[in-house]
Amino acid sequence: MPPPGDVFPTLFDALRDRLAVHVSVIDSVTPGDNPPTCRSASSQAASDTLKTSLSTFDQRVHRCMVEEIRHDASANRLQMLRRKRLDVSRTREAKQRQKQRLITVAEAECDAVLLDVSKHDHNFHLFVTDTHTRAAARLQTLFYECIAEMKKALVRMEGVAADTTEESESMVYDAMSL
Repeated sequence: MPPPGDVFPTLFDALRDRLAVHVSVIDSVTPGDNPPTCRSASSQAASDTLKTSLSTFDQRVHRCMVEEIRHDASANRLQMLRRKRLDVSRTREAKQRQKQRLITVAEAECDAVLLDVSKHDHNFHLFVTDTHTRAAARLQTLFYECIAEMKKALVRMEGVAADTTEESESMVYDAMSL
């Protein structure tokens, strides 16, 4: 398909059509008894007729040819614009489909990340709860051990105090007896 600005193929098509019309008119006038010589003569006559008709400036034929050329050029241009519009529409649809695919993939990735974060959050919560429980149990154990040590220390202190009291009393008694 020629580009829309190229009018020569359209002009040559129009000239070929006119030549075909002239040849068919001359062939219908010529008898069919001697086809080979007559055809070449009729083709030559048609060519001469075409040359003379082109050399004589017929305003009506000229205007008709120009209108036909313009019509063909505008039809070609319109067809090209339709093709471009269709290509743009297809490109836009492809971009929309690609965008939709990307959105779907992004949503799936976000859901996976949220699920992963939720799982890690749950695991972290379990870890914190377990650590807190262990720490509380260890503190409770340390508390009881501390109380036991304090009781032992008190018992020792009471023993030392009792011994000290006995010694003091015996010293006082010895000192008074002297």
